[in-house]
Amino acid sequence: MNKKAKEILFDTYWTNEGWKNENSLNTPKADFEYAKKKGVMFEPLTISKTEILNRLKEIVDLVPIKKVTDAFLSSMTNERLDWRSALGSYANAKRLLSENNFDDAYYGRGVNIDLNIMNFERIKWGGLRHNNGLYNWLDLTLLNSEIITTPTTVDIQIFQSILDEIENSKPGEKIDSLRDRIKGLFNSTVEERHMFTDIIGSAEILIPFVYDLKSPEMHLWSFVSNWRGEYKYNKDIVRKYFGLYGIG
Repeated sequence: MNKKAKEILFDTYWTNEGWKNENSLNTPKADFEYAKKKGVMFEPLTISKTEILNRLKEIVDLVPIKKVTDAFLSSMTNERLDWRSALGSYANAKRLLSENNFDDAYYGRGVNIDLNIMNFERIKWGGLRHNNGLYNWLDLTLLNSEIITTPTTVDIQIFQSILDEIENSKPGEKIDSLRDRIKGLFNSTVEERHMFTDIIGSAEILIPFVYDLKSPEMHLWSFVSNWRGEYKYNKDIVRKYFGLYGIG
C-alpha cells in the first residue's frame, strides 16, 4: 500500500484526538487525485441492490478462498488489518448471495456513498461494516489486487493459540470478556481485538451466529453479541477455512 496515499486517507478522517468533525472533512484535490491513482481513495458511488449482488458474485467467484485465509493468517504478525478484514467479508458476501431474506439495508445500496471512509475503517481497524454488502465488495476487490504472503509458522501458532483460549472459555462468559482475554496473544489494540472477534463471528467460527444491523461504533458487534463461553468455537468451520495449515 502506498504510504503517502494512506496518509492522505487517514488525514481526511482522523486526528490524534480521534474522528474529525463531519463539517471539517476535506481532502485537497491534488491529494485526493494522488490517493485515487494509487487505489486508496475513490469517487462517491451510486449503486442499486441488484448491482451490488452482481458485483459480489463476480468478486467471490474471482477471489480464491486460500487467498482470503492466507491474508487473515498473515495479519497475525504483519498487522495488515485490511488483509484480516477479508475473511469476514467473504463469509458475509456468500450469505448475501445464497439467501434472500435480508433487509435491503444489509446490501449497502444508495446514492453518493463514501467508499473512502469504509477503506479508512478497513485499514485502521480491520473494518467496521462486515454486515454491509457494498463494504464486502470493496474489501474483497482491494484484497484481490494484493500479493498475499504465505502465513508463517508464527502466524499459524498465534491463531491456534487464540482458538485454544476460546476453547477454554467458561460457561456464561460474554464476548467482551473474550476480547479482553486474548489481549496478550497477538499485538493488538482493544478496537482491533473487537473487530477480530466480529470477523471470526461473521465467518461463523464463533457461534451462535446472529446478524445485527447496527451503526459502526466500536463498542458494538454485528455478529457475536449472543456468543457465550459454553459455545466455544465451530471446529468444522475452522477446518473448512484453515485445515490446510493443520489448524482446528
